[in-house]
Amino acid sequence: MTARELWICPYWQRQFTKRNQSHACSIYTGEQHIEKANPVVITLFKNLVDLVGNCGDSIIEATKTSITFKTPEMFTVVHLLKRWLRITFWLPRPVQHPRIQRIDPNTPHSYAHHIRIDSVHDLDQQLQNWLCEAYMFAM
Repeated sequence: MTARELWICPYWQRQFTKRNQSHACSIYTGEQHIEKANPVVITLFKNLVDLVGNCGDSIIEATKTSITFKTPEMFTVVHLLKRWLRITFWLPRPVQHPRIQRIDPNTPHSYAHHIRIDSVHDLDQQLQNWLCEAYMFAM
């Protein structure tokens, strides 16, 4: 399997970049998350989708607890919480910034950055720059 070939779960047809990737065999939709969300969170999520769309084409896939943006490599994960969004994105280096709540090293060259989005004002050019860098990093 080359870097561009995807492994497809034979049961649910989900696509993964690694053969036999560990996963929960179930299908969720973004709509299922949105149905449960309050109007503020729905607005934040829809604006986030537009922001991510400015980076290029991506696959949006939902799991039980989150919505993932993939290239097909995962580059951003969103949790729709009661009044805000928690966004995680991966960059090749740690970025120290007051908006970034936590950084977790995944590998020596991949760092998960966690950020909280409370208002549409948080969905700004700075966040788009990070998301687009994460998008390119996942390519």
